[in-house]
Amino acid sequence: MTSSGGPQFHGPIHGSQIAIGGHNVTQHQYVTADEGASARLAEAVRSVLAALETLGLAAEDETAVRQDAEAALAEAARSQPDVGRLRGLLGRIRAVLASVAAGAATGAAAGAGTGAAELAHAVLVDLQNALP
Repeated sequence: MTSSGGPQFHGPIHGSQIAIGGHNVTQHQYVTADEGASARLAEAVRSVLAALETLGLAAEDETAVRQDAEAALAEAARSQPDVGRLRGLLGRIRAVLASVAAGAATGAAAGAGTGAAELAHAVLVDLQNALP
């Protein structure tokens, strides 16, 4: 059954802001991170740092990942972490790790074997599961 003239929502809506009508609207949304998510994120980033020397990255990639990981740890430790900044930092880390996982799996990564590919893949999964 449809209603004429109004919006219809079929299913749950979480975290959305909806304005109906032609008037000026100001909306504010406050998102709070649960402490468990911050702990999972910090653990995943620490596993990246622990795996760095084993991954066989180029020196500049290793330095960049280390700097981004340390910045992500510092941001996650803040009382109100900037989720956008965290996603940016983690996105750059994931891009480097994804190339290791894919390159080593196809034999294209110099100095990295399947062990590095498996480790990179495992760390990627941890990061993905911990993303805010």
